[in-house]
Amino acid sequence: MLEYIILGFLMKEEMSGYDLKQWMVNCTSYFFDASFGSIYPALKRLEEKGHISCHEVIESSKFKKLYAITDVGKTYFLNWLEKPIAFSKTKQDHLVNFYFYQYLPNEKAISNLKIFISEVEELLNRLSNQKSDVEKEYDVNQFKFIYSAMIYGVNYYQFIIDWCNKLLKQIEGENL
Repeated sequence: MLEYIILGFLMKEEMSGYDLKQWMVNCTSYFFDASFGSIYPALKRLEEKGHISCHEVIESSKFKKLYAITDVGKTYFLNWLEKPIAFSKTKQDHLVNFYFYQYLPNEKAISNLKIFISEVEELLNRLSNQKSDVEKEYDVNQFKFIYSAMIYGVNYYQFIIDWCNKLLKQIEGENL
């Protein structure tokens, strides 16, 4: 998936590895993120396949590698994009923990749930703020697919928070 995301960002313009990471942080991190340690090997693989090219520029007395998508890469990316979407039901790793919380004392499960809820609330607040900024600055109809992914993220985070709060009430009710 990382290689497709990189190609998708490069469809817009050429970018450095750092630029790609920043785009991920700002645009896709609520559903897909990658470290520099994953991005640079992916760039190398894409370059070896001929999907991207690289050239160096000097910026502020430093060499900077810029990557651009090739025609072969555009064709590869668009062929992938045209295929029907395959749903993945295995990417909610947090559910593995919840599934086995029966082995924890209720107090510890409650504590962990509250911490988890706080973390997701923080993500929800950040994404909601980004969504508000986008709504103020852009015609969201012009970016309907990007915007719809953002709405999905907001709704998904809200669902997780609501679900966790219901579970929390159940567990706390057992402790009474």
